[in-house]
Amino acid sequence: MFVNNSSEFFLSAEQNETCLLPTDFKGMEITHASIYCVLLIASIIGNSLLIFASLKSKLTINLLIANIAASDFLFSIVLYPREIVAQIKGSTAFLVHGWIGLFLCKICAFVADVTIAVSTLSLILVAADRLAAVVFSRKYRRITIKKRRLLILSTWILAMAIHSPYFYTFRLGEFNGETFCITNWEPAFNHETTHTRYYTAVLITVLIVPLITVCLLHTIALVKLRDDKMRSFRSSTASQRRKNMNKALLKMSIVIVFAFALCWLPFLALQFIFLFLSSLIPHCSLGFTIFTQFAILISLFHSIVNPCICFTFMRRLRVVLKSRRLMKQSATVL
Repeated sequence: MFVNNSSEFFLSAEQNETCLLPTDFKGMEITHASIYCVLLIASIIGNSLLIFASLKSKLTINLLIANIAASDFLFSIVLYPREIVAQIKGSTAFLVHGWIGLFLCKICAFVADVTIAVSTLSLILVAADRLAAVVFSRKYRRITIKKRRLLILSTWILAMAIHSPYFYTFRLGEFNGETFCITNWEPAFNHETTHTRYYTAVLITVLIVPLITVCLLHTIALVKLRDDKMRSFRSSTASQRRKNMNKALLKMSIVIVFAFALCWLPFLALQFIFLFLSSLIPHCSLGFTIFTQFAILISLFHSIVNPCICFTFMRRLRVVLKSRRLMKQSATVL
């Protein structure tokens, strides 16, 4: 999904490089390489801290948060270094050839896109977890850590099943004397037809359905929270605590959905243009090139969005990190 079309874009950019001024094109490459470096560092630090704080915290839902952080961390270390090198070189040509290059071509594309699917599927689990806590509070307590671990495992199994065709389609191809990691469904299938159908299904399954589902689950949870028939039976302290929790959940839900949509909607639009309206893409259009780069770049921000949101709205995670820092300071003094 992501890696495939990213590579296709950079390949087309090389073919159309004569349409751009060399300084303009080189400036774009340097700018994007710098941004990728910053995102790589921010993602590694942010997600590492989030994994640590989530696993140290006693809240069981933090297992799901740690799963998202782990998938985003893996995405960063697999994709960003390759994109940084591609931008610096000004080419997506594969540096490793032979069977090792073929293996890296398949496994890097597979792992990068699997992690995206795991992140979006985990967001559904988080939204479902919050809904269950609100609507079925008594049954919610019966959801054990073991069951949550099975749910986490299921996100990885489903994501790998969705992207399993990558091991067939991704291969090394020659272009102008250089080797590229490309996709090709032949000879088993017709490439154009199968490519369009498969990637449309992947986009719907991995991005569109999770976005709609998360919005729906959060909306139901917020409605149920507002329609609290037991409010009059609670003490003033309990009512205030409930009110504060409602506000926090409302803010966090809005931010999660907004951030998710902001990161992926431009990319979705770009992918559907490539899949269904490729004949209408203007040749040598600087405007479309900029939009393509923007859509790809903004989608990459998903790897640092979750740590920012979680540490902003979940005080317990900040407390865990703060206590860890104080312990280190005390050990240093002693």
